[in-house]
Amino acid sequence: MNITATGWKNKGGTGGRSCGCGTWAQHWINGSGKSWPAECSVLYCSSQATLGAHVINPSVTGEKIVPACGSCNRAKGTFDLKGGITLVSADQAETCDRR
Repeated sequence: MNITATGWKNKGGTGGRSCGCGTWAQHWINGSGKSWPAECSVLYCSSQATLGAHVINPSVTGEKIVPACGSCNRAKGTFDLKGGITLVSADQAETCDRR
C-alpha cells in the first residue's frame, strides 16, 4: 500500500502521552524494525531526528509516528515527508501492546 508523502500535519496535544516502549522514538524503532535515522523525516530538513513525532493526514487513517527534529515537530501547517519514510501507527493496541 502506498501512503501519500504530501499534506501531513503535526498532531497537537500529544506531549503528555506516554508509551510502554519508553519513548516514541523507541516505539518507531520497535514498530518499524529499522535503525533510527540520522535525519528528520520532513522534506527539505536535514536536521538530526531527535524524537518520534505524532503526525496526521486527512488521506490516512489514524495517527502515525515518524522520526523528526524538534523544530519540525513544532511546525504549524502542512508539510511533506521524504520519500520512503516508514510510518508507524501511534495506536499502541496495533503496535507495542500486541507484543
